[in-house]
Amino acid sequence: MKDRLVLLEPVIGTDGMGGENPVFREMRTVAAERVTMTGRRVDEAGEHFADYRADFNIRDAHPVRENWHVRVPGGYEYIVACVIPHRDRGMLTLKCERLNT
Repeated sequence: MKDRLVLLEPVIGTDGMGGENPVFREMRTVAAERVTMTGRRVDEAGEHFADYRADFNIRDAHPVRENWHVRVPGGYEYIVACVIPHRDRGMLTLKCERLNT
């Protein structure tokens, strides 16, 4: 595994009006392997957006759940849409969508 990912866990905070606002806390940096990377153009409400998706494999010893964020150091941040376990290989596949900021 030649890539690195920073796992970001959501922590519920509050905004100035008292509403819930998730803040993402850095948990750890893990070794990862990018399996796929896809991109396409999406038209929503008459506007064009880039839609990027990536799949990463990490060891199953690392705690990660859906709706966590992962960051590629020096790169983009993704939201974890699905976590698929591969028990026989001791791996997790993270199906991720890039955050458009």
